[in-house]
Amino acid sequence: MMLKSVFIPHKTNAYAWLNVLFLIVFLVLGEIDPIAVLFGYFLETIIIGVFTIFKMYLASKHDGSGKSIKFLIPFFMFHYGMFVAVQSVFVFAVVGMSDAELIKEPFQLLQNYSAILNLKGMNLILILLVVSQTVKFIFDFLEPKKHLQFTASEIMVMPYVRIIIIQQFAVIIAMFFMLFSQADIVAAILLIIIRAFVDFFSIALKDNAPFLDYMAKKLDNGKASKAEIKKQLLLFSE
Repeated sequence: MMLKSVFIPHKTNAYAWLNVLFLIVFLVLGEIDPIAVLFGYFLETIIIGVFTIFKMYLASKHDGSGKSIKFLIPFFMFHYGMFVAVQSVFVFAVVGMSDAELIKEPFQLLQNYSAILNLKGMNLILILLVVSQTVKFIFDFLEPKKHLQFTASEIMVMPYVRIIIIQQFAVIIAMFFMLFSQADIVAAILLIIIRAFVDFFSIALKDNAPFLDYMAKKLDNGKASKAEIKKQLLLFSE
């Protein structure tokens, strides 16, 4: 019953449900190019990175890091930017094998991103993703005052955990599905569903929430305190 409660529509996860319904409806109606869904979620990596900078700055005001934030933020921007660039070349290379008209040379990042932004429905997807991340920033970070719970250094690693383990894994699966099966719409819907599962679980992992306690108990192996497990789950959910 606890796991089922994660997916029951309510006020907190309403925006995640709206994301799913919006994307699937517009995809089926032909208002969004299926490959735009793939690249839209990939571009979300950049959007998440921008919000992470704001989170780091806010946390630095209370975690005692002081002037070191002037080093941490540029370091994060450089390292994260390199990560995005490498991931971009990889995705562009694979997609280019099936659509040479869209992606001609994987290392031409600016030209490729320009082509991606012109895909049908990409403007709608980006607006949706930016609005979603803004809502998440306000209600899942500012309102519960998470900038007082985590340090800037801890916040800096948040997007890597989420994106490398989950988001990029899901994108790569859908990317190969689209490349080899030619079932573009099916693959796009699969990606939307995978990301929806991630969003619902992330939303459910709120401080002092029953689901957070439930997961902490399930993961308790005696090597870390329940409080530490809960903190790591909250970091993961960001």
